[in-house]
Amino acid sequence: MSEVDKRMQLVRDVAGDRYSRLELNALVQRVVVTDHPRQPAEELARRWTQLSPEEILQRPYVLIGTADKLIEDLHARRERWGISYYVIFEPYVDTFAPVVARLTGG
Repeated sequence: MSEVDKRMQLVRDVAGDRYSRLELNALVQRVVVTDHPRQPAEELARRWTQLSPEEILQRPYVLIGTADKLIEDLHARRERWGISYYVIFEPYVDTFAPVVARLTGG
């Protein structure tokens, strides 16, 4: 079980029957749209030494991959952790915009 899973379980436990009314979000630290996600994950792992590249790719606060993969990941993370919205740091807004457009049918 990942640290994110443990934290989300704590939220579920504490919220009890109120959990279904919560809106959960993630503050995204990086958005990289690429066909080669391993390289940016490895670069981040050199700075975030507590995480491996594989762990970075699984965290809800990092979005790395093709637009299709990011959309798939967003849906999977909503299902797994209940995250209903993401906050994207300003430097990554333009990078993330095509993903948003595809999610909204634009």
